[in-house]
Amino acid sequence: MTFPRKIALLLVLTAIAAALGRFYELELPTLRWFFSFEMSDGWREALPGLGRIFTNLVGCSFISLMMLTAVLLWFGGGKFEWNPMTLRRMKRFRSSSRGFRSFVLLIGLVVLTLPDHALVGRKALIVKYEGKWYFPAFLTKNYTADAFGGSPDQSADYRELKKSFSLENDGNFVIMPLIPWDTTFDTDELQKIALVKREGVYYEPNSQTPYQGLATSYDPDQTDVKQREASFRKGRLQGLATLFNRKGDPIGKEQWTAGTRNSQEIGEGEDAEVARLTSDDYFALKYPPSGPSWKRGHLLGTDSRGWDLFAQIYGGLQVVCKASVLYVLLTFSIGISMGLISGYFGGWFDLFMQRVIEVMSNIPFLFIVMIIASRIGRDNVSIVAIVAVMSFFSWIGVSIYKRTAALKERERDYVAAARVLGAGTPRIIFRHILPNVLSTTITLVPFYITGVATSLTALDFIGFGLPDRYPSWGTLLADGLANLEAPWIVGSVFVVLVTLLLLITFVGEAIREAFDPKKFTTYS
Repeated sequence: MTFPRKIALLLVLTAIAAALGRFYELELPTLRWFFSFEMSDGWREALPGLGRIFTNLVGCSFISLMMLTAVLLWFGGGKFEWNPMTLRRMKRFRSSSRGFRSFVLLIGLVVLTLPDHALVGRKALIVKYEGKWYFPAFLTKNYTADAFGGSPDQSADYRELKKSFSLENDGNFVIMPLIPWDTTFDTDELQKIALVKREGVYYEPNSQTPYQGLATSYDPDQTDVKQREASFRKGRLQGLATLFNRKGDPIGKEQWTAGTRNSQEIGEGEDAEVARLTSDDYFALKYPPSGPSWKRGHLLGTDSRGWDLFAQIYGGLQVVCKASVLYVLLTFSIGISMGLISGYFGGWFDLFMQRVIEVMSNIPFLFIVMIIASRIGRDNVSIVAIVAVMSFFSWIGVSIYKRTAALKERERDYVAAARVLGAGTPRIIFRHILPNVLSTTITLVPFYITGVATSLTALDFIGFGLPDRYPSWGTLLADGLANLEAPWIVGSVFVVLVTLLLLITFVGEAIREAFDPKKFTTYS
């Protein structure tokens, strides 16, 4: 089977899997993205049902496009053979160790995004409860807590369910994704950390530094009722402490110095009854942003909203990959077509296109995006809208390269021979000229992908990019700069972003070197 037909078969299988997943209401990793486009809440409320119809139509259009491409590849690629020059260029590319290794790592990152919510998400992969098996992560259906012995008024919390099942140890279990947090709107606002007392001094777990800050003691019989809220210095109670009764109301205060109580004042009346201070266990309450914690599943910590950093970085990588695919397809399809047509025909059409390009080149891209975002509302912005605006301005650079190439290629003998044999204009342009000028286009792709990643990050950083329902590296950078006391936020995003850009740049340099006609052309 030829290479184009293998690609066609893969496209057909992907389209069928996505369609079947939609029909049977399955949440298949990555394939669910074809049907992830939604209308804004205002339109959905004004026109009931239209949002779902629109979602299905857009998803079906993507699948139809894949099927059409597969048909063209299947019937048009039967006699496909790699050009010997292309094979030599591919060999030169593989000989560039840095570029080829970067390419392998880059492909690995793309493959890593394919498991989607099976790798990063808050819905359980598998739940076994009372002999029944459930697969919540792969169904659009959302289970309520009563399906697993909880309250019917609450959604199932699989993280808590996993803890309770492990404590009960009666055969029920929950298997969660590696990162049990969603990429957005999954907040871990508060962490209650039990302090460890050693020789009268309190420490955080696995720490040799005495604890400093606020801590709370709770009633042993009612673990949600405070007994005392106090501040610690060098691991001992210091300063003012507040006392609470069994109802949780503050009714007194104490003064402490280096772990010794100096005074105590308690109000009068029945409500002033102090809860028995029978426990000297204290808990530190940690509010976001919080540092990395293997125990809670925050491998890189959380941001100021309590959202998991690893999940957001993973989701941001998915957004970059999706945007890059759309951007490259749109930009290069328009740019190659307009450039070849303009260069082949020349004359008044070429002059008209050059004036259009000059006008568009002077339109500030950033201002256009800001105007669109402010007019339609940032919450209504989507990946498709952002990519469409970016492509509207970016195809110009591609078209300039293709116009120059077409002006030269149209005077070649093989073009004249094709005309004599009766080939039509579209066949000459796209069947004969395009394959001969495609090498320069390939060298541009990595650098355009770099532009996508940096543009999305920059727009989100200044607040005119994607809304919060999309995980964003730019938003994380802005949050990290606003919370410099939490260096894991900026550090994590910076390392991932720089690593990705370096890999793409190394691949681009290797491709450009392998396809450089000046370096690998000999004249006789």
